[in-house]
Amino acid sequence: MAFHYSERHREEYVTDGFTVLRGVIPASLLTDLRREAEKAREIARSRQGPQTQRLQPVYAYEELNHQPFRDFLTLPGMTATVEGILGKEHGPTQIMGILLEPSQQAWCTHWHRDWGYNVPDLDMNAFFEAARNLKMFNQLNGALYDDHSLWVVPGSHNREDTPEERAVFPVVPPPGPTLTDDMSAEERERACLEYARSMPGATQVVLCAGDVAFYRACCWHIGNYVPYARRATLHDGYYGPEDYAWRENVPKMQTAVRAAREAQSASSP
Repeated sequence: MAFHYSERHREEYVTDGFTVLRGVIPASLLTDLRREAEKAREIARSRQGPQTQRLQPVYAYEELNHQPFRDFLTLPGMTATVEGILGKEHGPTQIMGILLEPSQQAWCTHWHRDWGYNVPDLDMNAFFEAARNLKMFNQLNGALYDDHSLWVVPGSHNREDTPEERAVFPVVPPPGPTLTDDMSAEERERACLEYARSMPGATQVVLCAGDVAFYRACCWHIGNYVPYARRATLHDGYYGPEDYAWRENVPKMQTAVRAAREAQSASSP
């Protein structure tokens, strides 16, 4: 059954900060994208090592056929979703990546909010104010194979941290799980899973091949990966004028925050 955008997708996005577009990638395009993803996996591991989990941007690699990626971004279902939720001023970027499984050991990212907790010296009041704007910080994961890696905290996209979240993760950005060389493969996998589950309200986003998770990058989210689950997931966003203005202003914001910190330190007895 072909994907059709509906008002339900927008309602989920506004309320939860994410929605899943089931089967939006047609089978014929899935075939073409998988072929390029296999090339991308070989390129990534040959250049960055067996544990690498990303090749980005795909447009930087002449070995890849870029047309299937551009075809994906302009699928009618993708365009209808973006226009229905964000408006017509948002368009594809030039940063399309492919997310891959690690080949040897389980691994996960730390819990984070993009453009907030992963950017040093940021004005957090400005970040949370921007996060309340639905037209900013939007990205996607497009699964070419079944993918259960993404976890999110529904509803965290337009608010500050809750007391429950601060109690579990008092330091931001939070440290990742404790992983040691003497752990067995199963112990390492379990440590990553328990870390993912430790966030209050954490929800695992299960994608089937051809599904796309459209979500706000400013929500709490994490990627949890195991080497035995084949992964090739497209990762990109649709940006509008306010996104580009934010990016341009970040260096100025960082300079101001550092100057304020230095002035406060100088005035302290």
